[in-house]
Amino acid sequence: MKMEKLQHLLGLYLDGGLTQESKESLEQLLLSSPVARKEFWQQTNLHAMLLQISRPMHSVNNKRFTA
Repeated sequence: MKMEKLQHLLGLYLDGGLTQESKESLEQLLLSSPVARKEFWQQTNLHAMLLQISRPMHSVNNKRFTA
């Protein structure tokens, strides 16, 4: 397995840019390689965390809580 190919396909996946052909290539890599599956989950989890922290946080009704 070539890590460069996996990284390229993961980038397309995370950006929503997979074609049908590249989707099939990524699926085959994931089915055939435990290393690829581990990398996939690490990258998708990281991507999800980065999206979560990049969104502005809102307090309830924009009010501060006081005790």
